[in-house]
Amino acid sequence: MMKRTLIAIAVVALLTTTVSAAISDPWLGHVDKNRIVKVDGKDTPTIRWPYSINYTAITICTIPVYMEVGMYVEIEKCDEKKVVLKQVECGTIGKGSGDFPCYYGDVSFNARANFPAKFGVDREKVGDTIKDWSAGYDGGDTIDGDGNWHGLKIVVKAWKTQIWKAQPGDQVEVGKLHVTVKPNV
Repeated sequence: MMKRTLIAIAVVALLTTTVSAAISDPWLGHVDKNRIVKVDGKDTPTIRWPYSINYTAITICTIPVYMEVGMYVEIEKCDEKKVVLKQVECGTIGKGSGDFPCYYGDVSFNARANFPAKFGVDREKVGDTIKDWSAGYDGGDTIDGDGNWHGLKIVVKAWKTQIWKAQPGDQVEVGKLHVTVKPNV
């Protein structure tokens, strides 16, 4: 009984160390993938002539690859954008005659993001020419996070301007717009 148990253990050990390998038969001119050979793990296993052994790689594990991706927003050609305010009748911007002189200007731009984004705008006065003003988006201030370009437009209105405090010119800098963005949640 003890002898049979030892033989059974040896057969099980043999089966657990058996590796499937392809055997090339030079006389038949093809690889026989149906034969199984016990391989002892050496770089050059002992196989008798005229056979040779070729190992076939098999996938035993698939490991996913991840990447840390930050939030991305881009405004197309931002450095080429500007708002030029032009004098308008105060009624066209929702103001009365006591708010004279009134100005209006806008700027359109394309933006894209990899997350749903909500845009804002902060104003900064340059000098004392602008007294009261507003800036906001016309037609929406959000874009989808699909990576495609989406058009946005900022409208600037100024009233009670103090034009006597600025030098004459076609494009005298009187302020700056800072485009802001945050997730649209």
